[in-house]
Amino acid sequence: MLSEPVSAAALYPPTVPPSARALPLWLTLLRFTRNPLRSLPRAVYETDIVAYGRKRPLVAWVTGSDLIEQVLVKRTDIFAKTRLDRRVLKPLIGTGLLTAQGDHWRWQRRIASPLFRPNDALAYVPVMAQAGHEQIARWRAKGAAHVAPIEIDMTETTFAVIARTILAGIDESEAGEIQRTGYRFIRPIMWSVASALMLTPEHWWYPGKAQMMRAAVENRAVVQRLLDKRRAAGIEGDDLVARMLQARHPDTGAPMSDEELIDNLSTFLLAGHETTAKALTWTLYLLARSPQWQERVRAEVQSVTGGCAVTAGHIAHLTVTQRVLKESMRLYPPVPAMTRVNLEATELGGIALPEPALIVIPVFAVHRHKATWEDPERFDPDRFLPEREANLKRTQFMPFGAGPRVCIGAAFAMTEATVILATLLQSVRFSWDGTHKPEPISRVTLHPKGGMPLKVEMLQGAHPGMVKEALN
Repeated sequence: MLSEPVSAAALYPPTVPPSARALPLWLTLLRFTRNPLRSLPRAVYETDIVAYGRKRPLVAWVTGSDLIEQVLVKRTDIFAKTRLDRRVLKPLIGTGLLTAQGDHWRWQRRIASPLFRPNDALAYVPVMAQAGHEQIARWRAKGAAHVAPIEIDMTETTFAVIARTILAGIDESEAGEIQRTGYRFIRPIMWSVASALMLTPEHWWYPGKAQMMRAAVENRAVVQRLLDKRRAAGIEGDDLVARMLQARHPDTGAPMSDEELIDNLSTFLLAGHETTAKALTWTLYLLARSPQWQERVRAEVQSVTGGCAVTAGHIAHLTVTQRVLKESMRLYPPVPAMTRVNLEATELGGIALPEPALIVIPVFAVHRHKATWEDPERFDPDRFLPEREANLKRTQFMPFGAGPRVCIGAAFAMTEATVILATLLQSVRFSWDGTHKPEPISRVTLHPKGGMPLKVEMLQGAHPGMVKEALN
């Protein structure tokens, strides 16, 4: 049995202060482009639904668990994925799994689903642990103690995992260019979202548009090169790329076109590592701010693994580690918002919605809702003790979404985050500088403003040779 952590002052990590009320449209859009979370009124943290608009509400923020259940689970025939998602992301990921609809979405999901079964994710644990140890080696090469750019480092680590597992055979040497072009696309994306919300013609200009379009073209060209290299090397195997190259449409018998292949490769290269990287980034920040929890997780990892590399058999026993990850994703959900649109006039929570209205589910606010969480701004992993987690509604805590379009990689991502976090804590202590308080900023995923600089310190007694031997 692990000892209970020593008492310490409660941690209330950085958040985004809401506005006292719904703002005028011009001010809402201004705040939205800087950080969409700053445009949320206080009411979304306190009530079930808030409609924007006087006589004809065009936007409804939905944060009540029962209403979210209606939108994402029970009435999906009425509440569909929005044109906003497709318009904003189409230049980069086309109509891949994230943005496809109807039969096209179902076909693509059927191809990918077998690779993401929970038990199958455990087969990738050695690769996940190896990526974590490679990151430790990079830190070690820079000295026993130094300040590291954690957000960048976690992105590199999780990209290595996706390239060696689900997308096995992808040339990792192209990783830097994919990440750079992806970042250039994402950086001004809220102007694109604001333009879509205003229903402006797609050809109209907005700040950063030219940069986004160039980045998307360059990114897809890199993915095309990766696809060509893999095709030339042979399409045998059971990874996602092989599955897509071998797939035939159930109705027409036609293979996926290069455009469809690039759409899906781009989707998994973006979503397959970016969200897990953000979850790990925020988790390491919280542990740096809460040393007693960091030591408690480290003690659990040592007790479970005996100092050896993390294996599949360890995952179920790393319960404190997973509670910390879940609480981190509650406070800082990797995808802070989802949108839907109603396909016909309807009613939701006593509010009549015309067709179409934009339904926004601000997951960031759902996870901090005052009616469903006790002391919601506090970092408290014990919220996810088994007896307490059992009482949570499925739409109260949803870092991976809910309903038919729940994230296909949820089990994979949770396994990966557990393995990498446990691996890092075996060899490294993370410390806060006492000053940097990163504002969470929504840019499709949840970024820390100013990055995430943390001090990394190599622990004595953690020997690279022992780890290498354990992995062999």
